[in-house]
Amino acid sequence: MNHPYLPLTASERRRMEKAIGIQNQAELFQAIPKEIRDQACFDLPARTEWEVKKLFNHWAELNTPVSQFVSFLGAGAYEHAIPSALPYLVNRSEFLTAYTPYQPELNQGLLQAFFEYQSLITELTGMDVANVSLYDGPTALAEAVLMVYNVTKKTEFVLLSGLNPEAEQVVRTYTDHLPLKIHALNPNPADPGNEALTRVLSDQTAAVIVQHPDFFGRLTLCTALVNQIKAAGALTIAYINDPICLGLLEAPGALGADLVVGEAQAFGLPLSFGGPYLGFFAAKKDYLRNLPGRIVGKTTDQNGQEGFVLTLQTREQHIRREKATSNICSNQALCAITATVYLALLGPTGLKEVALSSVQNSHYLYTELTRIPTVQGRSVQPFFHEFVIALPCCPEDLFPKMKAQGFIPGHKLPPSAAFGANAFLLYTSELRTKAEMDRFCEEIERCLQ
Repeated sequence: MNHPYLPLTASERRRMEKAIGIQNQAELFQAIPKEIRDQACFDLPARTEWEVKKLFNHWAELNTPVSQFVSFLGAGAYEHAIPSALPYLVNRSEFLTAYTPYQPELNQGLLQAFFEYQSLITELTGMDVANVSLYDGPTALAEAVLMVYNVTKKTEFVLLSGLNPEAEQVVRTYTDHLPLKIHALNPNPADPGNEALTRVLSDQTAAVIVQHPDFFGRLTLCTALVNQIKAAGALTIAYINDPICLGLLEAPGALGADLVVGEAQAFGLPLSFGGPYLGFFAAKKDYLRNLPGRIVGKTTDQNGQEGFVLTLQTREQHIRREKATSNICSNQALCAITATVYLALLGPTGLKEVALSSVQNSHYLYTELTRIPTVQGRSVQPFFHEFVIALPCCPEDLFPKMKAQGFIPGHKLPPSAAFGANAFLLYTSELRTKAEMDRFCEEIERCLQ
């Protein structure tokens, strides 16, 4: 196959094929199942560079950025204010070309930034150690499950009710080839998880995964729950979807969690159509040598000068193929630096203010919405910055009307015994003003009349 952007002549291709012992390029793809290869034929017309640019600009113009709406959509990706200084600092060439620094003598600045990122994550989570980063929150959770399985050799995991369904799906995909049994508990407002959990815990339970706050905004992680899990001989994995909450809530480590993983997109990364995002992974020191990915350490050289090095790293996992204990081969270096700069700019006081403003806004909005006679509140437990309400009609019938008025209302939930047939999830951050929320409630009420 000739490609306009690969400057190879036919003779050069033949030399390369001969060197690696194949007759043609098609042999390179023989490992891919035939039924998949047959579907991977794309009839792409040849285009010039400027034609491609024009086409992509056209597609981009079909999108409406979230900044043009008053958005109450969360469900795993969160809109927070990004300080103006952040993109200026992160887009410096020293950071923009960041990759795993294999030569510490040439990469002290990057290594220091990664070390500071690890330090910030451990402080926020209440853990002892953290790696440089992982791909995103769901894959970080899947890596935690793999690590616990390899350490404990136990085969059962419990997903406490309220786990992000996308994270659950990724965990199941990652572990599909392993002899694991995964118990997923259904959401139940009358039972935050304790009684249902008691029925599934066994001596083969390796860990219980608790999202904090959970997918519905509920605050479920507590010392009593962790003690219940510990009494069964299992570990507690805390999954944090929006770590902004750690500016206000007690650290999961202080509550007894053994591992804390999650998504750090809220730390200065834009929504950006779902990526790239940033997975963080922190644990007690007992699991230091089992952590996937890389860990940067601080040391002194022979002259007594401070320096930074890759202290522990699971060497490229893809080389080990089926013997690999992790799917991570690199890290989200630039995204990790973005999170570091964001936290440094805000500081502990700023992070607390963002978290407090978010939770205050969510409770104000919940109160005002449930004043509407036909709107029912479904968040009967304490919640952070997400909550559930139910409407007298299908939310999807309402959404186009709300969008026309400049609102993205929230995330429709599937019918369930827990929340009913017409429930949807709403989210607020520090970005929402009282005027915006009041106008949103007025518009909801008008559309329901």
